Amino acid sequence: MLTFVQQTTDERSSRGNDGNMLDLQSIHSQVSPYRRHIWLVAAPKSGSTWLGAMLLDALKWPRVPLLEWYDRREQEVDPRMLLQHPNEDIFTPHQHTRASQPTINIINLFRIIPIVLVRNVFDTVISLYDHLHKEANIIPWGYFDEPFYTFDKEKQLSAIIDLCVPWFFNFYVSWYKSGVNGLCNLHWATYEELTDDPFNCVKDVLEFAGISKTDDEIAGAVGIEQGSETEKTRKNVGIKGRGESTLNEEQQARIRKYAEYYPDVDFSRMGL
Repeated sequence: MLTFVQQTTDERSSRGNDGNMLDLQSIHSQVSPYRRHIWLVAAPKSGSTWLGAMLLDALKWPRVPLLEWYDRREQEVDPRMLLQHPNEDIFTPHQHTRASQPTINIINLFRIIPIVLVRNVFDTVISLYDHLHKEANIIPWGYFDEPFYTFDKEKQLSAIIDLCVPWFFNFYVSWYKSGVNGLCNLHWATYEELTDDPFNCVKDVLEFAGISKTDDEIAGAVGIEQGSETEKTRKNVGIKGRGESTLNEEQQARIRKYAEYYPDVDFSRMGL
């Protein structure tokens, strides 16, 4: 019989990203124990570039990505990046990383504050379709090359559902379980909350992280959405409900079926 094992706190904090305690502890010894670190962990196409830009403006902290390369690779944490600005508070922008025990170890050891941003999964599919046509085809969640662009739109949407949506569920469930099982203390935010009320979305993140900012400072950060910054934040069409109005019933049913494999998970943040 399969036994499900949950590591103890001591075990979680003592092992490195690859099980090498010495390397991770060596990095930890070089970082100030008083450094604050907020990490925006995001599902794809969830508005993370926009939220990240507002948080960066509000915090005025150095921007430190936790990986050096992107491309098609999984965006796992590179602990060496934690040595940047070892004595200053830092902000890590959007990164599409699933929760795993090594990642949780790093979060707890370095007292990182994870902000997990997600979006309605039906709308995510449409936004990713737009991304593949307007921005780039090189992404970590599915392999798309020339043949994909010869398909009609319905088949392209089905390809995204079959190849990428399982990754979205993996991402969501991994963080959901980490939270409910007490493996780390995280804050949830959604694309819908972000677009409906960006001021309070940013304010809630800062309050969760214990960062004191005035309403004027937050309003100023939210204001970077305007003018020349709009293009920088890559804020796309952002119309809620596009997924359910565009995907056919069979495609929507395929997406909903993934949730059936996790009867103990609340998928309301994903629109399910």
